[in-house]
Parts: sequence; C-alpha cells; structure tokens
Amino acid sequence: MKYKLYKEHNTDPADIKRTFLENRGVTDYQKYLNLDDSVVESYKNLDNIDPAINLLYSHIGTKSNIGVLVDTDVDGYCSAAMIYSYIKRMAMTFEHHECTLSYIMHHEAKAHGLGDMDLDKDFKVLDLLIIPDAGTNDTEECKRLKEQGIDILILDHHICDTDNPYATIVNNQISDRYNNKDLCGAGVVYKFMEACDDVLWYDYTPTYLDLCALANISDDMDMRSFETRYLTDKGLSNIKNKCFKALIEAQDYMMKSHINIHNIQWYITPIINACIRLGSNKEKELLFRAFIEDESETFTYKKRAAKNAPAETVTENIYDHVVRICKNIKTRQDKKRSKGISEIEKLIDGNTDNQVIMVDASGLIDGGLTGVAAIKIAEKYNKPCILLSQTSDDEGVLRGSGRNFNHSPVESFKDVVSGSGVFELAQGHDNAFGVRLKADRVNEAMSALNKSLQDVEFDKTYYVDMILDGDDVTPRLILDFDELKDIIAQGLDELLIKISDVFISREDVQVIGKSEDTIKFTCGDIVYIQFRCQKGDSLFDWLNDPWGDTDYIKFDLIGKPAINEYNGALTCQIIIVDTEIKEEMSAEKAGG
Repeated sequence: MKYKLYKEHNTDPADIKRTFLENRGVTDYQKYLNLDDSVVESYKNLDNIDPAINLLYSHIGTKSNIGVLVDTDVDGYCSAAMIYSYIKRMAMTFEHHECTLSYIMHHEAKAHGLGDMDLDKDFKVLDLLIIPDAGTNDTEECKRLKEQGIDILILDHHICDTDNPYATIVNNQISDRYNNKDLCGAGVVYKFMEACDDVLWYDYTPTYLDLCALANISDDMDMRSFETRYLTDKGLSNIKNKCFKALIEAQDYMMKSHINIHNIQWYITPIINACIRLGSNKEKELLFRAFIEDESETFTYKKRAAKNAPAETVTENIYDHVVRICKNIKTRQDKKRSKGISEIEKLIDGNTDNQVIMVDASGLIDGGLTGVAAIKIAEKYNKPCILLSQTSDDEGVLRGSGRNFNHSPVESFKDVVSGSGVFELAQGHDNAFGVRLKADRVNEAMSALNKSLQDVEFDKTYYVDMILDGDDVTPRLILDFDELKDIIAQGLDELLIKISDVFISREDVQVIGKSEDTIKFTCGDIVYIQFRCQKGDSLFDWLNDPWGDTDYIKFDLIGKPAINEYNGALTCQIIIVDTEIKEEMSAEKAGG
C-alpha cells in the first residue's frame, strides 16, 4: 500500500478547508471560499467576439436559415440548447423576425464536430451553421461548407491543432487575453450570449447559467479555476431549466436532497450520458427537445401494475418521459459496460508489461461506452488505456478512446499519443480523447508509446492529506471533514487520510451485503466499512484464509471520512479504500 502526503510534513487537522485546498494547488484559499463577480473575466478578452456577434445579428431578421449542430455529450447538448433557446428568444424580440431556426443531430453515437456529417445534405438549406462545443479543427469540412455559401460560427473550447480560416471562431483556448482555459463549450456559449446581451440591450443570459454549470461539471472542467467554480456554483444555486429540474427530482433520493457539484457529477451526468451514448436517434432527440423545453407533445406509456392487475396507461410530459428513458437506458448501459469490461479484462489477463493498456475491443463493448470502459481499465491497472474497435465504414481503421488515470505522472496522455507519429488522430482533452489508428499499425503504435514512456513509473500511490493514529479519529473530526462535501469537484479530489495501527479481532468484523463482499467493524465511535471486497484485499484474505489461526490483527488503512444518514440517524464512518496488515496475532499474544 503506497501513499504520499501532499506536503512533506504532516498537516494540521485543525484547519481542514485550508489544508484540503492548499494540498490541491489552491494558493488563495480564503478567496476561493468567498468567490464573487470579481473573478469573472470579460467576454471582450475572447478573440473574434465582435465579428461573431455581427455575424449572428446579420442573419437574424433577414429570412436566413440558421442551424445549430448538437454535439454528442452533455456539454454539446447544454451548449446547443443554450444558444438555440437564446436565438429563438432573441428573434422573437425583433420587429421582423423572419429567420428559420433548426437543430441538427449527429448520425453516430460518438461523433464530434463535422466528422460524421453529410456536408452535401445535412446543411444544404442553411445560411448560417452554429457549432457549439466543437468544430475548431474541422478545417476541410468548414472550407467545403463555406464554398457552398454557408457561414459558420464556432463557439468552442477545444485545443486548436490546425488553422481554420473558413469559420468565425470564438474559443478560449486560442484567445491569448482570456486567462481561463478551464471553461467548457457551454461556458464559451455563455460568454458569447453575454456579449449579445450587452450589444442588444437584453438580459437573457443569466437564465441559462444552470446549463452552463451542468456542462462544466459533466465535461470535467478543473474547478480550481476561480471563474469556472464561481459560474458553476452560481448556476447550481438557481436552476431554471425544466429538464434539469426533472432530472434532479428523479434522483433526489440518491442525492439526499442536496445539490452540489459532486452529486450532479455522480447522479445526473451519468444518466444523461447514457441516453446520448446508447439511446436511439429518437430518444436522443427527445432529450434535446426537453433541454430546449419543447412542450408541444405529451406521451403515454404502460405503467407496471400489481400482480394480476391490468397495466395502467399513464400520460406524462416530455420531462418525466425523458427522465424515465434516461434511467432505463442507464440500467441497460451498466449491464453492458460490466459485461464488456469483464471481456476486455480477459484479453488483458495479466499482460500489463507495456506502458499503456491498448486493446482491440471490437465486438466486446458498444462504441458509445469505450470512453467509460477505458477510464475503468486505466484506474484498475494504474496505466493509461486506449480501447479500439473496428469501424463499420473502413475495415482498415480502428477508432476508440484514450483515457489516463487519476494522479498519473503523465500530464497529457493525448500529447504522448499525438507525438508518437503513428496515430491518425488524437483529439479532445489532455487525458480524455478520441483516437484513430490504422489496423496494421497497432504493434508499431504500442512500440512507439513504450518508447515515449519508457522512463515513467506507473504505480498505485494514494495522495493523502494527513496521517492519523486510530485514536485520533473522532466523530468531531469526521463532522469537520464532512464540511468539504460542497467543495469536492474536478481537480479537488475527495480527502483521503492514512490511519495507522488499527487493532481488531475477528469477532469485531461483520461480513454483510447480498454478495457478502462488504466488511464492517467499529472502533470507538467510528464505523469502518469496505465495499466490493475481493481476493487480494488484505482484510478479505485474512477473514477468508481457511488455514488462518490468528484472531487479531494490527493494520494501516487509507480511507475517506464520511457521514452516513439513515432514517434521520447520522453515523460517522471511514470508507476504506485500501489496507495493509502489519501484524497478525493470536489471542494469547494480543492479550499480552
């Protein structure tokens, strides 16, 4: 069990928030805990903001056909819903609003920008195409559309890999004066809409800050950015979008009626993603229609009834209908993902000598789940992972997803992949991106990655905030730790502590759960619990050793402090992440 203090010296439990934030790189912790409008950057620092406003304005009220492309992730849906709803509202305030507004859905489940679109058919009636959360690097596609007489407005946040003079691009990554690079596509859209508000004397933009917050969370933006954190917190404090509200209401039990970044990330984002990745085209379009609050249709379904009773036909609005669809798809996704990961692990089967786990997972997992599976594999084996699969349109090309694991010594896995010179494409975020590779170059790619990373040591090292003895862990301390629950976010990982010299007997331990894979015991007033135990976990092995003749152990553990609430009762607990037995003792020795 390897661990490392964030700081060389032990940290003081007396000032938990300061310790937590400074350990994660937030230097001005007091300012971070008291954010206000002063941390918000001006939209004027974004390059091309004025030409972008003029371009949109020129197409409003001039009988233009305006289309919004909906990208295939939560950020894509939120940013497209924001700009679509904003333009619709803007056009209605014009005295002669004669523009036609439409949205365009992707053909493939895992597509971004213009890559999978039919440029001759999908946009042929348009005068202006708006691409939020994508498009910066689609130079050739933009050139073809421009030659067809279509203006293009891109509102994006992805790193620019190539010049694109054929579109008007607003992108924080290529705007030198805009300091915050940790703003998602919806954040750039929000800034653009703010600029439009100022020019046209509107005040529409604040209505859409909740969707900006959802997108920032779902796209894993680094919440150590003062501006990103402030906009996200502000958006969550005033949720207006009816679809977002319905999703939260449906997950209220799981979220314990508490809205914060961590709960949105764990209980809202996944069910939206499930629909986007695995839903039918009709289901995905219904989801987008819910986000733009299209209430033109109601829906019916057969509700399950009690045994031997007739099924009841229920009428529901689009929000309840979409939420039910998303949750059903999420259940199916979890089953497919678990099965797919299990099959992929069989292919790996201990073959982890390479510096990167790279697997051709064709036929093993749905294309929409490669990213989800890749991060699970990367975290399990503590190595970057690339999952590939055969494409339907080109037998000689493999496509897939690259993912890095938390606390990896490799800062940007995408740069390593791009720098190998073997992959045809590596596009997206630093440690979560799409790849394309010729099937006959897989071995060459692996050799190149091994060479690039030959000096990197990958291991499972836990970063802990403090080291405590078992006697130092008190209910008061756990309650202090619990105050961090609203701070935890991307870049601000959950607090971990190392607890030394925990002493228990076999009689202290309960093995519970349907699968009998949860270990639970109490020390003092604190409940310790370890979920999903398996062979290789030291406590699990000790308890299940048929030849074991020791009744007591002294061990160290890595754990997460938590408060469990059940039926109004609060229990202070430590969720065990890992353990290391230091000494096994007989009853006689323990008594001595």
